Amino acid sequence: MRSELPTLFPEKRDPGKVVHEDPAATLTLFNATGVGSARFRALLGAFGSPAEALIASERSLKEVPGVDSVTAAAIRKAGENGEGLKLWDVLNQCDGRLISIWDDEYPKRLKEIHDPPALLFVRGELPHSEEACVAIVGTRNPSLYGIKQSHVIAADLATAGVAVASGMARGIDSSGHEGALQGKGRTYAVFGCGVDIIYPSENKSLAEKIIESGALISEFLPGTQPDPGLFPRRNRIISGLSLGVLVVQGAETSGALITARYALEQNRDVFALPGHVEDRRSQGPHRLIRQGAILVESAQDILRELGVGPGSEKKPANIPLPPLNPSESDVVGKLSSDPLHIDSLVRELNRPVASVLADLLGLEMKGWVEQLPGKLFILKQ
Repeated sequence: MRSELPTLFPEKRDPGKVVHEDPAATLTLFNATGVGSARFRALLGAFGSPAEALIASERSLKEVPGVDSVTAAAIRKAGENGEGLKLWDVLNQCDGRLISIWDDEYPKRLKEIHDPPALLFVRGELPHSEEACVAIVGTRNPSLYGIKQSHVIAADLATAGVAVASGMARGIDSSGHEGALQGKGRTYAVFGCGVDIIYPSENKSLAEKIIESGALISEFLPGTQPDPGLFPRRNRIISGLSLGVLVVQGAETSGALITARYALEQNRDVFALPGHVEDRRSQGPHRLIRQGAILVESAQDILRELGVGPGSEKKPANIPLPPLNPSESDVVGKLSSDPLHIDSLVRELNRPVASVLADLLGLEMKGWVEQLPGKLFILKQ
């Protein structure tokens, strides 16, 4: 048992190397109740390694700034339970990696924010230090306009060599990732859960593509389930990775505005896409514009403002719409620029209403189809 508390991290020991030499102890300590990034760094600085912190006396632990009696007891309990090895196995099973704030690979821009994550759990390749990145965020329930704009702007940014960061949520986030992929660029998805958990589950295929061209990133331990209380912390990482944040659609209470607030606190640019004044989803971007956010009509507005990419050149050609599966192709084959009622479409396809509606929803999200009042549908392209 330790009788004295060292006050400085041993100068000859590299903190990043210490973390990677004993990942199980690292995760055990990080998993202790009350140990966040700041306390983890303080504990490592005081004891020299996670393993030493786990066997320290409660008295010694309480001498570390920010560690109270409850946290000290939790650290002792964590050391006895030793959950870190299980967590390390879960991370390995999903081909994840552990990156510490002391590693060269840790994004330089993220390291500069207030309370940066001490540990990142990563599947894929993190952005390099000089890589330009823009976040695209917005509502989970966008209009066709929002889906199209986020997709096209992301694709044009990617074409110009700018990466796109977002949270892989339904709606605007997913559209931004897909646009970046369509533009053959890099994209990063930051999770509000463990990096081993794909949420929402229907984005499994998208997640696999993101790993190939960027990374899935989380500060939360493997196995951590999605929870609304975790998403605000996730949002600060999205903005922290980026030079600026574009809010496409969202109500005034939207989580996208939380990301914009973090961006302002981190001295990042905030961009907003204007929308229809009668659409509640336009309230968030319009409020930001009134408060001084930069109005965006195309990717070129962002590129010029940030001074990155060929911002003064002609806007790239429209990106082709996403491909169709066989059942969606059947639906498209029955549609034209003339409105067709859902009942007529169901009769012509001779399929259940639910099946046809599911395909129509997918086609709307992909930008192929538009729904008109009265359950009428037309082909957009």
